[in-house]
Amino acid sequence: MAQNIAFGFLSIGLPDDMAVFVVSMAPLLGTRAGIVIAAFMGFGTFRTLVVCLAGSLAPAPFILILFNKFTGALERKRILGLVVRRAKRLVTRQNRNARSRLAFALFVFAALPLPLTGVWASSIIAAALGLHLQSSLLAIAAGTFVNAIFLMLLAFIFPGLFWII
Repeated sequence: MAQNIAFGFLSIGLPDDMAVFVVSMAPLLGTRAGIVIAAFMGFGTFRTLVVCLAGSLAPAPFILILFNKFTGALERKRILGLVVRRAKRLVTRQNRNARSRLAFALFVFAALPLPLTGVWASSIIAAALGLHLQSSLLAIAAGTFVNAIFLMLLAFIFPGLFWII
């Protein structure tokens, strides 16, 4: 599938860096697919890391900022509003130590190389809980960096391992 995506972007004339950037930005594909496509296109390790991280982290500030407006609308709903209000109340009552544990949990969630874990899901969780923007963004960026390093090691050492993507 990585070959099909790479050939699709190349056939429309999109530059290699932009193709990897766009794939890394996609919600379900993310860094995992971006690294595999970059390895298929013959990128070096540093170039892969920079382009994939930039693409993967590009939507995070927008999600963190704009999702608060969405959660405000959710709070007016019955059942979902109750869940969102209780989660926000729990986070606001927590002390500094508990908030650092939540930031560490965001880091771990972003660092996991599993489907539906990554920048998008971590940003939505941080915004839904009303966590601080800068600490959330820092934890998500660090987790994404660890995820990218781990996946790059796997993709460049064992390229046949990612034939499913």
